[in-house]
Amino acid sequence: MATYGMVLNLDHCIGCYTCVVACKMFYGTRPGVDYNGVVPVEWGEFPNAKQRYQLPMCMHCIDAPCVTVCPVKATYASEEGVVLMDYDKCVGCGLCVTACPYDARTLVRDDVTHFEGIVLPHEEEASDRLNIVEKCTFCYGAVKNGGQPMCTVHCPGVCRIFGDVDDPESEISKYIKEKNAVRVEGTHIWYVAPADMPKEFLPMSPVEAAQAKAAK
Repeated sequence: MATYGMVLNLDHCIGCYTCVVACKMFYGTRPGVDYNGVVPVEWGEFPNAKQRYQLPMCMHCIDAPCVTVCPVKATYASEEGVVLMDYDKCVGCGLCVTACPYDARTLVRDDVTHFEGIVLPHEEEASDRLNIVEKCTFCYGAVKNGGQPMCTVHCPGVCRIFGDVDDPESEISKYIKEKNAVRVEGTHIWYVAPADMPKEFLPMSPVEAAQAKAAK
């Protein structure tokens, strides 16, 4: 059985937001509902200052707290480790939103589209979802049909690598080995970053992220 994972190469990201736009177009999500993001971070002093980008998203936790707290099992993990949503079961209680250490889930409450009173063709599916939670699914449906996540397909900097981490011959397994990618403890995400990138800008484990969230 495969185990899906993704590498985020923070040293390759150019901050173009193509991953965000590709995801949004594919899922037709409402205004303010984004499954991933691009956040610029800076460190150092002129003339040696540097800028890179954080790439917040669902980290597909191994023991996902959102799965644990869901009272109706609308949030669940696939056999490949992908944290998924059953929209038909979701009752919109929001417990999973509160439990997520990464703020990577959105409870859709507002019945709005990008153009008032108009539902564009790519928005039709999402327009039926109201008072339920949405999130990144690693484009599970596309992946099961032999495809790739939209953010991976369209990234011009090739900073996202997805695949089966249990297969030593897969692209992601070879990439992890070649780039010495670091696994985010407790998740299905790996990262590559500049050696001098401050720790506070690096992807955090679910425990660290929960502690940071509680401290806000």
